[in-house]
Amino acid sequence: MSDTKPKDLRELFDFYYNDFKPLYCHLQSLNQPPLELLFEVNAAIDHLSRHWKYGDSLEDAIGQTCAHLKRASFDAYKIIIKNTVDHDDKLSDINTSIIDNGDFDRKRISLISEIKQGAAKARLAEGNSTESWHYAYDLWQQVYIKCVEYDANYYLSNKVEWAKLKNRKYSIKALIASFIMGVISSLIGSYIFQHCFS
Repeated sequence: MSDTKPKDLRELFDFYYNDFKPLYCHLQSLNQPPLELLFEVNAAIDHLSRHWKYGDSLEDAIGQTCAHLKRASFDAYKIIIKNTVDHDDKLSDINTSIIDNGDFDRKRISLISEIKQGAAKARLAEGNSTESWHYAYDLWQQVYIKCVEYDANYYLSNKVEWAKLKNRKYSIKALIASFIMGVISSLIGSYIFQHCFS
């Protein structure tokens, strides 16, 4: 992202294509473009049109358009992060401690912690007008990169499917073992009862 707020149409559309559109496409791939984000995009187009429709200054129209696209980007980041945290919740339900001798879990937990901490820092920076125009956006971008890394290395990892299969095998073995132990215990108890109390 540029260090300064876009001042002309070329810079505005650079911001749109380089920063906003990739986030929107990511949300579309999740089939989750939220209504709020669409409201922000609509407001951005409305502000841009006011230059030609009502004679507002182009500088003001670009500034307002950019502000709405920036808010829409922040909303997109938050949805992507929520999606990643939901993925982590699903992984937490699976015994992944058997992957890489527990290293998989240690790294996964560390990364999700970094994501949550980074998101909190970025959220706090959103309203900070003392920082530069792109400060909060840059913080969100760092968190977004970690979310993409999380999905690639953990949630979509082939190792997770392997762990699910292993856990299923252990569960079946444990069920069979407990059944056999129950039968043996019943036989022993029955034998003791018949010989000791008859």
